[in-house]
Amino acid sequence: MMFHLLFMFVVSLIPSSGFGQVVSLRDPLDKPNIVLFVADDMGYGDLSSYGHPTQEPGPIDKMAADGMRFTQWYSPESLCSPSRGAMLTGRLPVRVGLYGDYERVFLPTMPTGLPKSEITIAEALREEGYATGMGGKWHLGINEFHTSDGNHLPMHHGFDYVGTIAPFSHYCDCDESKRIVPSPVRTMCMLYYNSTIIQQPTSHHNLTETLLHDAKVFIHQNEDRPFLYILNFLHMHDSLFSGPEFKESSKRGEYGDNLNEMSWAVGEVLDTLKALGLDKNTLALFISDHGGHVELGTDGGKNSPFRGSKETSWEGGFRVPAIALWPGVIQGGTISRNIVSTMDLFSTALDLAGATIPTDRVIDGISLKAHLLSSGTVPHSREVIHYYCSDRLMAIRYRDYKAFFHSKPRMSSDVYSALCQDGWPTVRFHSCYGCNSSCITSHLEHPLLYNVETDHEELYPLEGKEHRHHLEPILREKAEHEAGLVKGVPLFVEGSMSLVPCCNPPYCFCNYNS
Repeated sequence: MMFHLLFMFVVSLIPSSGFGQVVSLRDPLDKPNIVLFVADDMGYGDLSSYGHPTQEPGPIDKMAADGMRFTQWYSPESLCSPSRGAMLTGRLPVRVGLYGDYERVFLPTMPTGLPKSEITIAEALREEGYATGMGGKWHLGINEFHTSDGNHLPMHHGFDYVGTIAPFSHYCDCDESKRIVPSPVRTMCMLYYNSTIIQQPTSHHNLTETLLHDAKVFIHQNEDRPFLYILNFLHMHDSLFSGPEFKESSKRGEYGDNLNEMSWAVGEVLDTLKALGLDKNTLALFISDHGGHVELGTDGGKNSPFRGSKETSWEGGFRVPAIALWPGVIQGGTISRNIVSTMDLFSTALDLAGATIPTDRVIDGISLKAHLLSSGTVPHSREVIHYYCSDRLMAIRYRDYKAFFHSKPRMSSDVYSALCQDGWPTVRFHSCYGCNSSCITSHLEHPLLYNVETDHEELYPLEGKEHRHHLEPILREKAEHEAGLVKGVPLFVEGSMSLVPCCNPPYCFCNYNS
C-alpha cells in the first residue's frame, strides 16, 4: 500500500499538463506513442473474441471490436526468453544467441543475458526522442558477476523508466496457495523496482494493480512527448493468481479469473490514454509471447483450434492472439488474415517513428505500417515463418504450406486426462521439452507437408508427387536461410547459485513493497 501511495505522490508532482487535462495533440502519424501489452503463455483460443465459448468478453475483446484482430500472427519461438528477445530486437532468436544445448530460457543462475550489442526497440526509439518504459516480466537475464550487479536488466537495453519487474519469470514455484509447492521458492521468485530487489519471494497481493500503477505513472509523466511503454503481464503463466475482486468472476474457473483481471488492467491503461486525449496518437497492441501450456489442463491456456502446446512447433505453440487498436487510424472490426511475426513490431515501430532500420545486421522484422494504416487493405509482405526449437530448424511455412523437418509428439487427450485430476494438473510438465531429445522424429528425407490454411490442425500430411511443387519453394527457402545464417554465441549456459539475487543474504527474504 505504501508503494501505491508513493506512486500517486510522484504523479501529483508532475508539472506537465496535469490530470484530466488534454494535451495539445500531435498529428496521429507524427511519432505516435506505442503501448504494447504482452501476455505470458496465453493460448490463441483463450479470448472470447478468438472463439472461447465461456470466457467473458472484456476490454481486450473491445480492442478487437474497435481495431484490428489478427488470425495469423506468429511468435518467433515457443518459449519465453527467445520470443521476448526476438520481439525487442526484430531478429530470430538463433541470430541473437537465445538458445542452448539443453536449456531454452534464461535462469537466475546464468551469467548471461540479452547481448548489449543488440539494438532493442527501446534503444532505437529513444534515439528518435521517445520516452521508453516497461514493467512486468523481463526474463532476459539478471546478473553477470554477483548477486546484485543487475548487468542484464532492462535499464541496460534502452528503457529509461523501469517499474516493478519480475526479472526472471512468474513460475509454478511461486505459488502461494500451497497446491503446487509448500511455499514459494525464493531463488526463483522475486520482484525488482528498476534495479533494486524489493520483494523475495514474490507476493501476488496487488501485483497486477502495481504493474498498472507503474504504467499510469509513466504515461502521465510523458504525455507531452512520444513514448513507448511495454506492459509485460505475469498472467497467464502458471501459477495462477488474481485479486479478490476477480475471484470467481469467470464461469471458466481460475484461469478465466486471471484473464479477466488482465483484461481489466488493459482497459484501465486504454482509459488513461483516452482521458488524456492521447488515444488517437497511440498505437496499442496486445499479443501473447507464445502459445499456451496445454499440459496444465484447466490451469493452462487453450490453443484451439490449433494443436500442440508451448515448446512445440505445431501451430498451437507459435500462433498467438494479436490485436491492434488505433482510433481514427485503424478501422474498427477489421480482421487481418495476413501472415505476421512478432519480430515485425521492431521494424513497424521504427518505421512509424521515422527511424532508419539498422543495416549492419540482419533484421528479420518487416514493417506493418502500410498494413495498419490501410486497415488491412494493403497486404503485409511476409510470406515465410521459421519455426525454431533452440538452434534447430524444425519447420518452415511459406504462404499456405508448412513443412516439418523435425516434429514433436502431440499428446492425446487420454494422456492429459490421466495427468490431471478434475482438470487440475497433478504434475507440472512439458511433453517434450528438449530440442534434440529422443521424443523428436526427423523428416529430413521426406518432410511432413501440410496446408495450414485448409488443415489448421495439421492432421493430414500431403503426400505424393502431386504436392512436390508446394514443397520445393520451402526447400529452397531452407537452403538459402541456412547458407546465410550466422548463429549467435549460445547464451543459455551453465550457471552458478552465486549469481541468484538475494535481498538480505543468506536469508533471501524481504518485502520492501509492504
